[in-house]
Amino acid sequence: MDFPEENPQTMKIVFYGTPNIAVPFLETLYNDPEFEILAVVTKPDKPVGRKQEIQAPPVKEKAEELELKVLQPEKIDDDFVDMMRKFDADFNVVIAYGQIMPTELLDMPTHRSVNVHFSLLPKYRGAAPVQTALFNGDKETGITFMDMEEKLDAGGIYYIKKTPIEENENAEMLLNRLSEVGAILIPSVLKDISDKVLSPIPQNEDEKSFCKKIIKKDAEFDPLKDDANEIMNKFRAFYPWPGLFFMYEGKRCKLLKMKMSGYDAKPGELKELEGTLVLGTAHGSLKINELQLEGKKPMEDKDFINGFLLN
Repeated sequence: MDFPEENPQTMKIVFYGTPNIAVPFLETLYNDPEFEILAVVTKPDKPVGRKQEIQAPPVKEKAEELELKVLQPEKIDDDFVDMMRKFDADFNVVIAYGQIMPTELLDMPTHRSVNVHFSLLPKYRGAAPVQTALFNGDKETGITFMDMEEKLDAGGIYYIKKTPIEENENAEMLLNRLSEVGAILIPSVLKDISDKVLSPIPQNEDEKSFCKKIIKKDAEFDPLKDDANEIMNKFRAFYPWPGLFFMYEGKRCKLLKMKMSGYDAKPGELKELEGTLVLGTAHGSLKINELQLEGKKPMEDKDFINGFLLN
């Protein structure tokens, strides 16, 4: 394998990342003359969608566009770790990579491995911190730049950037915004680590909390038991995936656009009020602007009213 020629005046990086939220970080570091990306490590291509077409991770697509070396190991084994020694990197930068990295690999660079986690650590360690913050109705979140260790999201903290959660932000919007904020900050954070301006501060283990990986079942709600605020938090947390749904007349009904409503409706009742489609909950109601019944195409509220409620 050929390795890139190195510029001794730059900080040398091996970048680990997979989804869209990692792409702005890669672009920012690539465009900063003080950094040199020696290689990009991402997960293997995989089949997606109903047709199971093979698709490359977004980070791979961007790396190839930038003509960077791309590595896609099936797993991080001893052979891969031995190969990475040849890069002699100053940093591993890890953004939502998605594979476990052994201590030997984390310790390898001069300044070890820096991870960006999308929560205010030690709160919400784990796979879905943004979705969990929205689900819980948090008013504030942020990003944490941390030193990595094998234990999940438990490394020392270099820097935290807080931000309020906007009222109408969903998971997709919030993740994208946090990604852009983090990408702006990462060059200065890495430089400060290199210059020993920043040192990792141990997390307070007494304050830690964890969030679990999301599954489709998590996005189901029961309008007879759940109130409108809880359902709205779920809607924001699970947009665009897996998408909020409930069972309506024995069929799965996915809600695509909605907001809080001042109308009065009985819990579990889906009805038309003054030309508006309203869903009653255990407390309060919701205005449904777009929905999708199982086996049907997405439809706006007026089409549902005319096609189903009035028939």
